This record gives sequence, C-alpha cells and structure tokens, in this order.
Amino acid sequence: MIVVSDTTALTSLIKAEMEHILPGLFGEVRIPQAVADELLQFHPALPAWCLVEPVKQNPLLDALRIAVDAGEAEAIALAVDMSADFVLLDDKKGRRQAEALGLTCVALPALMVAAKRQGLIPSVAEAFSTLAAKGRYGVAEHTAFVLLRSVGEA
Repeated sequence: MIVVSDTTALTSLIKAEMEHILPGLFGEVRIPQAVADELLQFHPALPAWCLVEPVKQNPLLDALRIAVDAGEAEAIALAVDMSADFVLLDDKKGRRQAEALGLTCVALPALMVAAKRQGLIPSVAEAFSTLAAKGRYGVAEHTAFVLLRSVGEA
C-alpha cells in the first residue's frame, strides 16, 4: 500500500506522542522533500518509517503550488506520480485539489477511527482529546460526534 502524507497529520501525531499509529496502519509513509523540511523545522528528526521521495518537476506541480502551500502541492503531486492508495491531507483546499485529481484523501480524524478498529488506540475520544491538548489539532464537534458514534463511543 502506498500512502503519501502532508505535514499536518504527521506533526500533530508527533506532538501528541501518537505517531505509532501511522506505521501501525500503513507500515511506511512517503513524504516529499517540502514536507520533510516543514517537519524538521519543529521536530529533531523524521520518524524512521517516513520515506522522503523526490517529486518530479512538471506542470501539475507548478499549478498546485499556486493553489495550495508547498507541502500540500508536493504531497499531492507525489501521490499522483506514485499512484498512491491514500494521501493524508487535512486542509479542505488541498483535499479538493487532490480529489479532483482522483486521489483518495484521508484526514486525521478518520485515521483515529481506523486506529481504534485495528486495536492501535483504546479510544477515539481520548485520541481527539490528546490531539487537541498536545497536537493542537481540533476536530469539529459534529465530525467528532459522527465518528465517535461510528465506533460506539457516543
């Protein structure tokens, strides 16, 4: 399975000390250089399961750089180049761009649901609370309710 990530999911999970979820779900996560650079601004090292992949310069990447930030643009372009199964994106604008290119996007709240179903975390509600407190990542109230109900926590 090929999974490409933007910065938000990775940095939020690292700050919340929950980064074990990604290799537990996917094994390896591929990131472009722009995402690696963004992560290294705030964290001392990249997790071993993050593989930095080169992104080809092309018109798609140029167009994406106009529409979204550098990390998102490179992550989307890399996901297209690699025919990724999933791209981890939380920004709405970035998700719209990726979905328009036929990519399947997954946001951090959905990862928490998958992590609970795989037995990687005991509670989605606790994960949301930890992400908010340590990872500075908030989940909209309605989204949280729907997802918590889907795993029997609401």
